[in-house]
Amino acid sequence: MFPINDSMSTNIAILQRTNELFDLTQKRVASGKSVFTAADDTTRYRVSENLLGRSRQLSSINNNISLGLATLETTDNTLKQMLGLVQSALTLVSKAQNEGANGVRATETTAPIDPTTVVSGVSVGSLLSITSDSGRTFTYTFNSTTVTWGEVANALNVSNIGVQADFIPGSVAGTTNLRFRSVNDEDFSFDAVTDQNVMDDLIGLTSPTGQVFNPNNLFANGVLAPAAGETGFTVSYGGHVTGNAGGGVTLATAIAAGSSIVFEDGNGQFRTLNYGAGTTVGGFITDVTALGAGIKAELVNQSGGAGGPLQLRMRNMNGSNMKIVAATGDFATAGPLGMAGITTAYAAPLSQNYALRLAYGQQYDAILENIDSLAANNPVPDGRNLLQAENISVMLDDFSSNPIKLAGVALTAAGYLTMAQSGATWANDGLLQNSATQARQAETILLELQAQFATFNNYIRSRYDLNKAYLGDSKVLGDEIVAADTTEESASLVALQTRQQFAVQALSIGNQAQQSLLRLLGG
Repeated sequence: MFPINDSMSTNIAILQRTNELFDLTQKRVASGKSVFTAADDTTRYRVSENLLGRSRQLSSINNNISLGLATLETTDNTLKQMLGLVQSALTLVSKAQNEGANGVRATETTAPIDPTTVVSGVSVGSLLSITSDSGRTFTYTFNSTTVTWGEVANALNVSNIGVQADFIPGSVAGTTNLRFRSVNDEDFSFDAVTDQNVMDDLIGLTSPTGQVFNPNNLFANGVLAPAAGETGFTVSYGGHVTGNAGGGVTLATAIAAGSSIVFEDGNGQFRTLNYGAGTTVGGFITDVTALGAGIKAELVNQSGGAGGPLQLRMRNMNGSNMKIVAATGDFATAGPLGMAGITTAYAAPLSQNYALRLAYGQQYDAILENIDSLAANNPVPDGRNLLQAENISVMLDDFSSNPIKLAGVALTAAGYLTMAQSGATWANDGLLQNSATQARQAETILLELQAQFATFNNYIRSRYDLNKAYLGDSKVLGDEIVAADTTEESASLVALQTRQQFAVQALSIGNQAQQSLLRLLGG
């Protein structure tokens, strides 16, 4: 070891100080800061930390505000969807009101039948025959035992006989019934040649004429020809009169000479058939048909019972009343053809077209369910659903102790939006009007709710933008106060490198000189 003299001590101290300054300058250049702790510069450090602290606070506040904004924007999108649904509901109400305006000539099943229902019990060769009063006939011949009612309905609907088959909503939710309706304002008949096994499926068919629907007694048995009492089933809304109930009336039944009948035809004109010579029921039916007066004379099994009894019926095909003005002979007796004492048989009111109304009503009810689902599943980001009566609080700045509070609403279609009248009740005009009123009110409520949330959204976003500007300025100022002059610090770094080199060289020279002196003294 060599003793350290004053010169070496000085060089070592200079080198140590230079290294310290070099490290500090290097740190300043690397970080861009000149003040790292309060010890470096108490005032600048405190001001910088205050500014940077506020910047961090505003950033945290804006994170909370952004959640509130996202909740409001998501809720606004949900309300827009609801508004579209309510407007669709109003369209359905309008369609239902229009569809219910006119009555129809129709009959429908009471048992559920849908397009996929297989026609049960038929044989290959079984028939379904329908004839409109204008004389057009549709006949479906079954070539399989797996034919569906949808296939039969499609065939009827393209036959252009004036009768259509529709599948309409049933009385049980989710089911459909099969309806047959006239599209030409005329009555129609299921003909006697139809297989009773086909008609067995159509439980519940009715006719305002009063004819009892009994497939086993009105239609052919399988592919056999219909028996005498099997006269089919007529869906009639026009007035009708029948001769006295009794057995043995056939097309060959005699009508005595001197018998006459005067009746009002389908156009309101009086018609007279006066038989100076005797005729038959078949002849009378032919004579009435030849008049082309809108009146149909026919033999029917009016009661629907087995074997009859068959009765002579006169029916107004134009849908008006049937009036017998006068009758003599067999038409006036108490026998099976007698119509004495009958003056007017009144037409039945047409069926209201409630099937389409109720179909629209089902769509309306689906919309109500969709609205409830949208409210319950509003996809808010922080789990606070404003449409389920959940509130949110938003702190707008770092000075206020009272956050702005947004109150949610318990939104349901039937409750908050007042859409309590269901589409399932639309067969009633007054209840349908209730739905219309409620849907219009719901539209207004949604628009007001949108406007209310939009006001909050605009105010909060303005504060968010202001905070963003403040926090940016605070961070910049906080950094600038303690920032280093990188140009100056870089120049200092170069100078310190040079000084460091000189100090190392001086220490090395001093050390070499001391070694030489010791060698001389030691000889």
